[in-house]
Amino acid sequence: MFSTFPRGVGVTLALSICLSALALSVSATTRPRSDAWTLSGRVTDPGGRPIAQAIVRIVELQRTATSDDSGKYSITQIPPGRYTLSIRVIGYGPLIRRVVVGTADATLDVVLKPSVIELPAVQVSASAEATSALNSPQPIAVVAEEDVAKVRPTSLGEALEETAGVRNNSSGEAAGKPVIRGLTNNRVLVLDNGQRLEHNQWGDDHFSSVEPAAASRIEVIRGPASVLYGSDAIGGVINIIEPDLPDGIGRAPSVHGSVTGGFASGNRQPDGSLTMEGANGGFGYRVSATGRTAKNARTPTYTLWNSGYHNVGGSGTLGYRGTWGSITGRYTYRNDRLNLTDEDPTATGRAGTDDHRAHIDLSIPVGRSRLDWGAGYERNQRHEWADATTTSEAFGMRQQSYTTEARLHHAPIGPFSGLVGFSGEYTTDANFGVELLEPDSKAADAALYVFEQTDVGRWNLSFGGRYDYRHLDVDANTDLGNPAATLHWSSVTGNAGVLYHVTEPVALVLNVGRGFRSPSTFDLFANGPHEATSTFERGNPNLKTEASLNTDVGLRIQTGSAVAEVGGFVNLIKNFIYTVPANQVDTGSGLQIYDVTQGDAVLRGFEAQLEYHPTTYLHLQGSADYVYGQNTSTDLALPSMPPFRATYTARLEGRSWGRLFGPYFSVGGETNARQTRMDPAEAVFYSDAFGGQGYQSKQYTLVNVGAGFSLPTSGGHAVEFDFQLRNALNQDWVDYLSHLKTLAPNPGMGRSFVARITAGF
Repeated sequence: MFSTFPRGVGVTLALSICLSALALSVSATTRPRSDAWTLSGRVTDPGGRPIAQAIVRIVELQRTATSDDSGKYSITQIPPGRYTLSIRVIGYGPLIRRVVVGTADATLDVVLKPSVIELPAVQVSASAEATSALNSPQPIAVVAEEDVAKVRPTSLGEALEETAGVRNNSSGEAAGKPVIRGLTNNRVLVLDNGQRLEHNQWGDDHFSSVEPAAASRIEVIRGPASVLYGSDAIGGVINIIEPDLPDGIGRAPSVHGSVTGGFASGNRQPDGSLTMEGANGGFGYRVSATGRTAKNARTPTYTLWNSGYHNVGGSGTLGYRGTWGSITGRYTYRNDRLNLTDEDPTATGRAGTDDHRAHIDLSIPVGRSRLDWGAGYERNQRHEWADATTTSEAFGMRQQSYTTEARLHHAPIGPFSGLVGFSGEYTTDANFGVELLEPDSKAADAALYVFEQTDVGRWNLSFGGRYDYRHLDVDANTDLGNPAATLHWSSVTGNAGVLYHVTEPVALVLNVGRGFRSPSTFDLFANGPHEATSTFERGNPNLKTEASLNTDVGLRIQTGSAVAEVGGFVNLIKNFIYTVPANQVDTGSGLQIYDVTQGDAVLRGFEAQLEYHPTTYLHLQGSADYVYGQNTSTDLALPSMPPFRATYTARLEGRSWGRLFGPYFSVGGETNARQTRMDPAEAVFYSDAFGGQGYQSKQYTLVNVGAGFSLPTSGGHAVEFDFQLRNALNQDWVDYLSHLKTLAPNPGMGRSFVARITAGF
């Protein structure tokens, strides 16, 4: 099963060598700038005592330094410009400062306030300049590296399913897509370290080919973000951000890494990963590889047939930093193979994806401004096979995407700082295999946008606007019954946000934004069987562009012992595109027919989250979210809306316990309500499931237990041990958003013990 592993790693290493040659050429032909300076200073507490081991990071340059025992830090060879400095260390609240490096060395001393809460230092996805989560103009959640690493999720949906306002639209343990405020698929834009991924548009089951466990953090924008990201960001944006490359400027060459191994009993899944990185002068690099394989999942009462999977992948990143700027190249490969659970327990259908991505980023100072440019290529190939033995695809789809984006972060204009941007994209979709789902097509996009922000006393203001043009050419296909078509759309979007600091730790926020989404080829012209979802899908060539008007209001609180956020939203969507069961069966495939249709809609709801540390060793967390979706054209409920959910966790942790460092123990869970609001066509479809016995949404509660610690090694590294007992009470359950809910009774995994060991070297 793991025969593809060396191939992915081999391509990764080959690309790394090519990028090395490119960067060497760049450095050999670029003379050092004479106007590069040093930023230094001292990190102290409110009493003036030095703070050691504080991580000081220049966000725009992705360069870091660590304060010494006297609290001093220093970062050399910085070109002139305006930068964002983030400072964080355990036991203190993070801090963000703006600093200008001009024609001389700069000094910035900072004072950190004690805090028992470990907050994310910065967010970079929701605004033109990096801000703290408290000051973000839009609702944003940041999932930290340690939270993802402990779980090592298989899919992006699983990685984010405990985030307030986010659910998992899953097809079993192997495949899951995030749902933000009731919206998913190509209404939620996924970025892999800033690179736009387009393969979400092929349907509900087609998950993002990313490795969330390799992220340094995952940033989730809840609500439309079309000004910065264009079409497909009408529901939100997810940005999987990889760690900064090691910084070797002014330091001795270094090489280090980590290896991780784990096992989950619920589906007998072993997994492993290896990461190695280093730096030498201006060069930094990272190579990583991951793999996992799983047998059929075991529910509390039976083994779920044909639910095993495996995936392997790897990435290679190489960058060069100089006083002239920086250049970084990255290649990523992922191979997924998963079995498809069908209502027939003897069926052995399966699916697979092969995804290759390459991306290059260039950042150069232009006076006191900065130009960021990126270009990417992705080749995503999807396969579906009728059974476990056949080698010829019943269905296949190949997508190639070429993307580019340029952002000029301009020098302050009066009180305003911000950016002017251009983005372009060209995408081709082509069929192969016996069965067809949608015709071949080509799409081209171009956009111009501007985003500005400013601070005026206690007020933080932000606003932006964007113009998009999208062109689609669709080939004629006699088998699908569609003629050739040429379509185009244009849209103007905008947003405005106001944040008011009532006091230093308390902020009120209001954001109003307009988003849009043009119909995809799948929405317009799908007309075939889709084995991965056990449905026959029929598109609608008369669809119009979706347009939304979203309003967010929220209250945010951040103190040294508590973080809380309560927010509400109303999202009015004109020409909302959705699928409903036709309550017909396709005679050729025997599959239920789903039709794509359109109507005006409103989605409204709330998110609330709280983290409270009454003592340094006791941490309490909780969240709640709900979405109410209504089709205002028919006055009926929108289909596939998630019900109310609450999560809760109590965690004990300490600095040390004998030879054990960072020991912790946690007990938590989630409660999901029964969904009572359904589209009538959904209700009829559910009643026909299981031979007429029907499917009914039910409330359920899952309890999870966790524990872990680390052991120091003689080499100055540590070995980390993490253990989890998922679904500890062995509860029967099925998520309302699971595609399996009408194919198998209560297909949710039963009690599963997960053990994981991570060793640094």
